[in-house]
Amino acid sequence: MDERRAPHQLFNELTLAQPEVPAIIKDEQGLENPDGIVARAVLNDDLEVVVPAWPFSNDPRIVRETVSIGWRIEGAGFVSVRNQDFPTPVEPGDKILTVPQNYLVHGTYDLSYEINQGGNRNYSLIKRVTIDTVPPHDHQQPAGARYPDELVGVITDDYLREHGQVLVAVPSYSSMRAFDRAVFFWSRVDPMPGDTPSAGEQVFSQDDIENRRLLLPLSEAVIRAGGQGQHYLFYRLYDLAGNESPLSYSAGIGVTLVPAPENLPAPRIPLSPRGLIDRQHAREGATAENGVTVEIDRYDNADESQFIIVNWGGRELTELAVDPERFPLTNFVPWQALTANGLGPDTVQVSYRVRYGGSLTPASPEETVPFDFTIAGQDHASAPALLNNDLARLEVRGEVSDLPNTLTARDDGRDARVLLTLFEDPQLGEWLEVYWGSVAEPATRYQVQPGDVAGKPLTLTVPWEIIEQEKNNSALPVFYRTDNSVNQQLSSVTSVQVLIEPIQGLQTPSFPHASLQGYLNCCVKPRIWEGVTIRVAANPAFDPSDLVEVYCQGYEDLGSQIPIEGTLWSQAKVLTAEEALNGFEVVVPYLVHIEPMVNNGSATAYYTLTKVGGGFGSSRQEQVYITRTLPSGEVCGPDNDICNER
Repeated sequence: MDERRAPHQLFNELTLAQPEVPAIIKDEQGLENPDGIVARAVLNDDLEVVVPAWPFSNDPRIVRETVSIGWRIEGAGFVSVRNQDFPTPVEPGDKILTVPQNYLVHGTYDLSYEINQGGNRNYSLIKRVTIDTVPPHDHQQPAGARYPDELVGVITDDYLREHGQVLVAVPSYSSMRAFDRAVFFWSRVDPMPGDTPSAGEQVFSQDDIENRRLLLPLSEAVIRAGGQGQHYLFYRLYDLAGNESPLSYSAGIGVTLVPAPENLPAPRIPLSPRGLIDRQHAREGATAENGVTVEIDRYDNADESQFIIVNWGGRELTELAVDPERFPLTNFVPWQALTANGLGPDTVQVSYRVRYGGSLTPASPEETVPFDFTIAGQDHASAPALLNNDLARLEVRGEVSDLPNTLTARDDGRDARVLLTLFEDPQLGEWLEVYWGSVAEPATRYQVQPGDVAGKPLTLTVPWEIIEQEKNNSALPVFYRTDNSVNQQLSSVTSVQVLIEPIQGLQTPSFPHASLQGYLNCCVKPRIWEGVTIRVAANPAFDPSDLVEVYCQGYEDLGSQIPIEGTLWSQAKVLTAEEALNGFEVVVPYLVHIEPMVNNGSATAYYTLTKVGGGFGSSRQEQVYITRTLPSGEVCGPDNDICNER
């Protein structure tokens, strides 16, 4: 019989094994991923497919056997993407073919092969293959990781000792799948340098994904190796195929590796010799500290990264930075905190805690402090300042002159009256005292009486023996002080002009251009229409910055008895050092002030001195005769200089 006609096994009765894809990812036991995920690293070339050896034909009529690789979207019909002929007899063993690289597009595919033996075709079992080219979070930059809430922004030495690590949470991201992994980095700077080594990696299980518990174990060793200060955690996501996401946003946190503060002593609040905190203490301090202070003595494990938080009667003060080289530390207590629990009298509990990183120590032992900020009279916005501008201003009147805030020579030897209204809410045991100029002791006093009410008019007496200590002062300060035996307040100052005893010895001014007979006439030089000069000679009473006011008055007659209306002239001069030493001159303008004295008129001149530090005096008057009429009756003037000077 012809061998070519010999009976043979029918090929289509055989079952062909699945193709094999070496690039499919395997687990630790060597089992392929059930979805047939192919490693991303091989997708830049054709995908290798291993076709297991099949029953090769021994039919001499078949000169070749053809293998076709089928590659199509999952569930679609067979589509050949690669054919390869094998001449018969086919060499024993598995055959290696490929899927062209251009077919390796993201998706899930059915992979199989077809064997064609002389027109007799048979197909293998299908292998599921997944091509994954999309990284976790779909190419988007992952969000910054989240630290445990209890850290409150700082990883502390205590936390690391207790937990040994920090579990940092990765926020949910798109396309999450089991076996995704995160590689994370620990950097001192943001942005992260490219050569930063990995701090670890974590693979996420299906349970992690379902429970949204994607935690990165940042180890104690890594944290301590990075040292103290601000640090940043970054991570990259990788899926099972090996697709890589962009670097995540940073997640910053502080690191404090010093041990927790321990053995906190009670705070110390220095008290004044009065034994409590009062308004004077709030202004000046117990011993010139310029305020109420809380003193913190040295405690264990103090570090410059720590902060003191003082609790004053339930109110936390502004944090105080710790300087381990400057114990005891001093924290000033503001007025708002001092009075937050009322003006007293009462006591307040004071303690403190230490903030180290995001943690706080337990409170220190408490200290009890007495205080009393009550006052006689109304309070004010600038408290605890001694000056209270809200207190009524007093007024001073002389017994004889009865002028507001002025005492004159008419009041010589007499007491003065002080008028004011009583402060708000007067209470028995409160009083006020009036102070007069530089006199140290009170000039007068008023003790609150039963039935007194706010605004009650008061008239107090300042005795002459107080007043006579400073008889001359153009701005004598007078004020009063309220007192409740604990705290005091001062009223605004009233400036009182005290002119009881004038300054003596002020020389009479002169008219240096008058004739020997005391005349200013048509022939004087300079001519009187150029202005009349008044000379003020130097005086021992003159000092720089004193005020001298020169006055000149014109009269119709030679006896200076009939003043000419409108001719009064004055000039004020603040003395320079030279003028105080050598005197000075002023010139009275001709028009208005000199021109009206035509025939046998006159003028008088004097000056007053007001000392810069108080005190007042007046010179005697000097008289000069003024005539511009010649015996002929002709009148000289700026347009008629008729003096015969031959």
